[in-house]
Amino acid sequence: MEVSEDVDNFTVPSIYQHPTMTEYYTHLTPFITLSIFISSLLLILNIAIFCTTVAKLRQRLTKPLLHLSITMCSLYPIVSVAAVVTILVPKAWLICHTVMHLSFTVGALVFQRLCFRYVDNEVNYVKETDGAAVAINTPPCCCCCMCLPAVIPTKAKLCILRYMVWQMPFVQGSIMLVLNGIYYKERELYTNVAIYFIPFIICSILIGLWALNITVRMVNSVHAEYGLMKKMFSLQLILMLGKLQYLILHSQLDGVIMGGPYPINHTVYKQTIINLLILAEMVLVSLLAQSAYKIPVQIATKVNDT
Repeated sequence: MEVSEDVDNFTVPSIYQHPTMTEYYTHLTPFITLSIFISSLLLILNIAIFCTTVAKLRQRLTKPLLHLSITMCSLYPIVSVAAVVTILVPKAWLICHTVMHLSFTVGALVFQRLCFRYVDNEVNYVKETDGAAVAINTPPCCCCCMCLPAVIPTKAKLCILRYMVWQMPFVQGSIMLVLNGIYYKERELYTNVAIYFIPFIICSILIGLWALNITVRMVNSVHAEYGLMKKMFSLQLILMLGKLQYLILHSQLDGVIMGGPYPINHTVYKQTIINLLILAEMVLVSLLAQSAYKIPVQIATKVNDT
């Protein structure tokens, strides 16, 4: 039986209401306590993998690639921290979800810079490929762009490609900032207006992903041995697991009522399960990223040359 309570003049069923910190930690259940313990272990494991990855990168790469590669590998512990904070502070779920969301957009920006670092810079890429035409009918816009001809890369066109990726952190960050402000001040308004922001979020992500895919395929044609597709897949998993999977499970688990009455209710159990799953997945993705960033090996090459 659902019990309704008045929260800021907005009636919310108690199974969907987030408890305060005091209520949450006063009424902890064995499941939540165990989940906090497991989530802490998974976070420590993820941080340990990251530290190992950084140590290996420092042995293989010089500074121009080292800092960007470390930044890319740091995204997975950041997502894990956000998942743990959601379990520890259920009311902060939207802030933590925003951190996961923006981790992908910032990662896309950094990864594009890393791709052009592999060929020194954009101008050097044009020289190295002798201005060979580049196909732009790539995912996720391959279906609607099949009729578009290949494009000869120039400095201006590569600049446009860069801006298509750069818009993601700014557009997505602005939208999520507005949504967070609305949610934590007036939840009823958030429920009514959130859907109108979805088209802008989707369009921004599609444009950014399209430009990033073009960039990866361009550089991959020159340095296929660097495994850029594997690195790109590791980055995309943040979006798929931290955003798409989150939203799907968030709606699907409402069909299975879990937990008890307020404060440790259905919403708390649902968020705990989703974030435990994300934490376990981030450990696996961190290992995938560690494998992906094994190449190139700059320092070893220099030693052999001397």
